[in-house]
Amino acid sequence: MKDLGWDTENQNPFMPNLKTVKDVMKFQAAGGIGAIESRIEKAFSLRLVELKDKINWLSSVAETDVRSKNLIITSILVDARALLLEHERHKRNATLQNVYLARRLDDRAAAVDTELDREVFPGKTFRQVIKLWVDKRVVHMDWMWDEDEASAFNDMERLIFNDGMNGLFGILLRFIDDYEDVVDRFGLNVREQLDRVTAAMTGRNNE
Repeated sequence: MKDLGWDTENQNPFMPNLKTVKDVMKFQAAGGIGAIESRIEKAFSLRLVELKDKINWLSSVAETDVRSKNLIITSILVDARALLLEHERHKRNATLQNVYLARRLDDRAAAVDTELDREVFPGKTFRQVIKLWVDKRVVHMDWMWDEDEASAFNDMERLIFNDGMNGLFGILLRFIDDYEDVVDRFGLNVREQLDRVTAAMTGRNNE
């Protein structure tokens, strides 16, 4: 499928430019409509399951086991960065927003970004706090002035240890719950969602 006309003129990240019958047959053989969307969601959902497991695991780790807690929290932050905070130009990255867009649930994708851009501290959003710390102190080790590093660390610490709905885990679990609701209602992926919609439209659900 990689060689099927994925060029800059094609505005659909999930559908190649099919110019010949041979192209169509090759596309169908590779999975056809919904194949790319479903592959994106499979990668996303596997990582999301791991994220949920880590959050649950963290609560079972003894308070005295600081090293294990720090390792789990760091891994959770990396997952949050990967699954929620990628740039919108990466339209086939396995993010929650792209999964919703692939399912044509644009309102849900927009709602995720609205939540990420909501202030958790004065003048600072969830997106900004997570992205700053993970990009500069987890996946990279960028230069930071002492006061900037201290500020970023304090914001991250406040977000992690906030047990309310505006804390790190409260926000992540809301995203997870919302996605699981979508799966329960519409199916595991785009292909299953299309099948359910078609069945509802044709009355096959009543058979």
